Amino acid sequence: MKWFKIEALISDKIGIQKLEINRQEICLIKTKDSFYACATKCPHAAADISQGWIEGDQITCPFHRHQYDLTNGRGAEGQGDYLPVYKLEKRPDGWYVNLPESWLRKIFKF
Repeated sequence: MKWFKIEALISDKIGIQKLEINRQEICLIKTKDSFYACATKCPHAAADISQGWIEGDQITCPFHRHQYDLTNGRGAEGQGDYLPVYKLEKRPDGWYVNLPESWLRKIFKF
């Protein structure tokens, strides 16, 4: 995992922003009280979860209505799956997200 600065303008409006950071797409989510970051693909059927909706601290996939807790990625009871969630950090110079690095980038340093 590696910290990357979020260069995009971050909206204070409640909702989902789809961003590309270090050649990876993520969802940046603003709820009433917090910011979260997660993968863009639903682990159930790989639907674009950025088209879903937010209820409290949960995101709902628009395809099969699977729900995921944004604090830990756990799927709703009975789903048995997890949505990758990423740590966010507010620093003096902006927001950062902790993302996995691809093994190719680690080896070839590009």
